[in-house]
Amino acid sequence: MNCTIRKMVVMGLVLMSGTLTWAQAAGPLKLLLPLVRTAYQTNEIIDVTVQRAAAVPGELKVNLSDSSGIQMAFTFPAARAVEHLHMNGALLRPGKYTVTVADGAATANTEFEVFSNIRKSSYRLVNWGTAQGKDQLLQGADGFGYNLFYGQAPGDELIRAGVDAMGVCVMSGAHQMDLRMECDWSDPYVTRGGTQRVAKKAFEDRSRGNVPGVHFYDEPGLTWWKNPATGEFGPHGIPAQVRSFEAAFGRLAPDITKIDPKNPADVAAWKHWATWKLGFMDSAWKESQFGVSYVRPDMISLTQSQYGFSAFTDGYYFNVVRSLPIISGHGGYHDSSPGYFNPSYTLEMARARDLTRDCWYMPTWFGVTTPDEFRLEQNLSFQTGVEGMITPPELDPSRKPKALEAILECNKAMARLGTIFTTMPITRPPVAMLYSISDLIETQTADHNMNYASGSEQGKCGVFTYLAGKMLQQQFLPIVDEDVVDGTLAANHKAIILPSIRYLDPAVATALEDFAAGGGLVLLAGDCKVQIKGAVNLGVNPALPDEKTIDKLIEEIKKDGKGEWGRLDPYQTVAKHFQGTEPLAKAIKAQLDKAGIKPIFGCDASGIVATRQAEGDIEYLFAVNATPDAASQSRNAMKATSATIALPADGKTVYDAMQGGPAKAKEKYDFGCGQMRVFALTSRPIGAVSVATPAITNDLTQMKNPISLRLAATVLDNKGGVLSGSVPLRIRLLDPKGATRYDLFRATKFGTIELELPLAANDPAGEWKIVVTELLNNTEGQAIVRYQPAPKCGALAGMTRRAAMLGGEEANLFRFARVNHAVTIVKGTGDYNAAAERLQKILAPWGVKCAIVNAADVNKPRSLTEVEASTWVGMTFAGSGQIKPGEGNPLTVAGFAIEGPVILLGTPEDNPLIKFLADQKFLPYAPKTGEFPGAGRGYLAWQRDGIGKGQESITVIGYDTDGISEAVGSLYEAVAGLDPLTPWTLPLANSIKAAQ
Repeated sequence: MNCTIRKMVVMGLVLMSGTLTWAQAAGPLKLLLPLVRTAYQTNEIIDVTVQRAAAVPGELKVNLSDSSGIQMAFTFPAARAVEHLHMNGALLRPGKYTVTVADGAATANTEFEVFSNIRKSSYRLVNWGTAQGKDQLLQGADGFGYNLFYGQAPGDELIRAGVDAMGVCVMSGAHQMDLRMECDWSDPYVTRGGTQRVAKKAFEDRSRGNVPGVHFYDEPGLTWWKNPATGEFGPHGIPAQVRSFEAAFGRLAPDITKIDPKNPADVAAWKHWATWKLGFMDSAWKESQFGVSYVRPDMISLTQSQYGFSAFTDGYYFNVVRSLPIISGHGGYHDSSPGYFNPSYTLEMARARDLTRDCWYMPTWFGVTTPDEFRLEQNLSFQTGVEGMITPPELDPSRKPKALEAILECNKAMARLGTIFTTMPITRPPVAMLYSISDLIETQTADHNMNYASGSEQGKCGVFTYLAGKMLQQQFLPIVDEDVVDGTLAANHKAIILPSIRYLDPAVATALEDFAAGGGLVLLAGDCKVQIKGAVNLGVNPALPDEKTIDKLIEEIKKDGKGEWGRLDPYQTVAKHFQGTEPLAKAIKAQLDKAGIKPIFGCDASGIVATRQAEGDIEYLFAVNATPDAASQSRNAMKATSATIALPADGKTVYDAMQGGPAKAKEKYDFGCGQMRVFALTSRPIGAVSVATPAITNDLTQMKNPISLRLAATVLDNKGGVLSGSVPLRIRLLDPKGATRYDLFRATKFGTIELELPLAANDPAGEWKIVVTELLNNTEGQAIVRYQPAPKCGALAGMTRRAAMLGGEEANLFRFARVNHAVTIVKGTGDYNAAAERLQKILAPWGVKCAIVNAADVNKPRSLTEVEASTWVGMTFAGSGQIKPGEGNPLTVAGFAIEGPVILLGTPEDNPLIKFLADQKFLPYAPKTGEFPGAGRGYLAWQRDGIGKGQESITVIGYDTDGISEAVGSLYEAVAGLDPLTPWTLPLANSIKAAQ
């Protein structure tokens, strides 16, 4: 093995090691990167621990050099055997760095890299991925085009790729937790266990700058069970739900088997119950979000929802994540009705009444998805105005490149154009389509096996009604009963279609009659039984053309028991759905034409799907080719087509929003399969991009963006006025040497953008150029700003004064003493008596009463009762029946035999509770004898949900008397709110200069 190869192998082992690794040193000096990472972002602190030969007074000379040769020098006083240094990544330009520390004649060095935390596009492009290791380097904007990775291993390579990362399905997946039918989302024993899991993940990732949050679960739903009284298997009478109802109302929940649909009191009781239980799914996420936010308030919480929009008995109606900041959903895949329209149909139905929050959506799943199918399903969903698009594990391009061409195409287009959806609201079209919960619940009172909207007459007709809009270049926006009653319908729409609705609550029916009396158009589609004064019955009940054949085949397939459902495909193709929809589409068109409600644009091809998004002076018209191939018997067969599109320009200027540049108001276009064209219509022609004189702020008292360039740009019309609306932009910042510092896609809001871009202490001096290009007509504006970095920047580096802890931990320690007043101190086997008694004494004035116990006394699993064990969910997976009453369950399932908040004294070597927290990754830095926190040094860390459900804990770690003493004293300072005047000990001297 030659020298070069040997060095590469050694460096690879160092980078891949999961334990603390010391850098090579000349002499007794050693350096440690305690986060065990060599890749960091500009929104992070880079920690460096220095192990000296002895605890003697001296000075540490720290030199930090980047790849350009700039030298940053700092001098720190040193008196302890171990010193903890820090460097603020916000003050470092992206690049590779070498840090060299000298302590007298002894020197040591180590290397790390810094990458920007600013993503190229503000639009979320998400890979629910499987890539590991080096394959993750391909994920970013310069590779596959993603900026967020849903996956289980958010490693350093994603930082290098410029991609954010989130652990996905951290709780689990499938309808019930851990696939246990007894575990319902209304049960606190279940939901609090789920919270443990997401809180644990938040602790594991809270020290990573590219992790914005935690993703919870996939495809959750309220459970089903076998009713012991009736023997029926179904979603009714779930014990945990019944207990919750009794807790809320002090009376028994209604029994579906005893509901008399002719008894008004019974019907009213069931409607109350069925509507009330719709809050359970969101309440579960509220519990889990609380756990994540308690760990780190800026972390976002997500879970997959949307897929089950029609499962109202399983807890779904309009979106079930109302308390979460982001909607993350998926289909409705193309293996069922209505084929490749199913993903966008599911998206639009599930987003009813929930249009204001960001939505990241995944249309497809299957690894056999063709590039054409992928392109079409992505575009059909994108055009509805979502703020992010997701691709599935089955199509991760680093592992399964089958759809790579389409993924690259979609990611590239959406990175540029999708930014408009981040700055403008959803545009409501003139026509709405009612999704009525009152109709579904009314039906259920007579037929308690009717548990899904998709199986109801309303649901069946709703699919055809949805497709009718697509065929007519209209968008029929799904709305719900509440939208009709609260005035949303009257305020935003000109017409509403009711698909085969048999019943409406009186308030909904009255509001619809008022809407009709006020000039609104109410259309009754399918077998609509409800009576609405002023409504127009279309007289069309749509169905697939081979409905009788399908029914016969279904019976045969069920009888055979072989699951040969693919035999239905030739009779349920998208082309067949179009054929079945055509009579309804014609009837609707006649009424809309009569009412003067025009399509989004004129088109001579029914397979071109249109949507419109508009605000201010700009409107965007989307056209996606979803033309089915009627000659094929494949369910999702599609074909290319030609279509003449006539845009309602009305004197407006038309641009090609996909390519940039002028477009014609009427033109014949060739469309490939799934191809999307986007037209921008502006009230006045684009004239110029005006970039305001930028400003650079330098406030070294701030840890976040201490140096930043603030810019503003405005898109003007041809007469110098502001062109109000959302315009996609490309923004580039070039340094004095012509190198690109930032190259970003963003969008204006009301014609203007304001942006703050971090700069670094080691960025080059001179004239910096800002180039802003609007992407509708490729008009460009520029501005110049001069940046002169200071020759000193002492805020870039600092030293820990007392015990080591993660940045921001002081606030958690302060809060701990404010919300917990009866605490147990659990000490390890070392000599911690004095430290425990000191803690007991110093916390007493804050109202914190401490009991002291030995770790050995509580180092056993919590004893579970029979009631708890039956549905208990812990930190790790346990199947049905595996959790038993008593003390025999694993610690990761039951937690420790101690209640309430605790303070743990010791080390992982002598306190098993601390070792457990370290093994479960609750500690940001891994403590280890002789390494971290080091001789004479203490270490503090705060946790929640590690010792047990909802329990807070503080670890007070030190490997010797001085270390424990420092940790105890530092804890007191945090509890007392004694923040130092500056976060770190500042250097005695510092300088920045370029290499000679």
